[in-house]
Amino acid sequence: MPIARTAAVLALTLSLSPVLRAADSGDDFLGTWRTAQGDAVIQLQRCAIYHGGPPTGLCGVIVWESEVGKPNRTSPVDCNRKIFEAARFDNGVWKDGWAFDTRKRKAYNAKLRLKDGHVHVRAYVGSEVNGETEIFTRVTEVPTGCEGVQPGSALVGGGM
Repeated sequence: MPIARTAAVLALTLSLSPVLRAADSGDDFLGTWRTAQGDAVIQLQRCAIYHGGPPTGLCGVIVWESEVGKPNRTSPVDCNRKIFEAARFDNGVWKDGWAFDTRKRKAYNAKLRLKDGHVHVRAYVGSEVNGETEIFTRVTEVPTGCEGVQPGSALVGGGM
């Protein structure tokens, strides 16, 4: 009997291993996500953290914004701007990253968590307790408007 039980546990473990590997890799975060305000859609994808390196990190790029094409806008165009980068995935959290707040035009330290099918972006200065969380919702379609548009002034670089 113990051999049969061991074989059953081993078979179950092997059948679940692809699912466990996907969750452990952080790939559940990949895709398109609408901001809490609904004014932008962010594409989360794998990226190289170091020039020429393998795509081991996670980056976020604005693929649609509600203000694109409006002649009376008061802020720079943010289409195709990288606004997030994280270097490593550990225990369900993308860490060692930064996020750029396009409303305040400031960069912050950042961590991403996936909760109940939503991405929780925690942006902070210093300690995580001194931050704010924005919740992104997955979307399947991206509105048109940002194709071929370059980000406006104020290029953004890595973390703090």
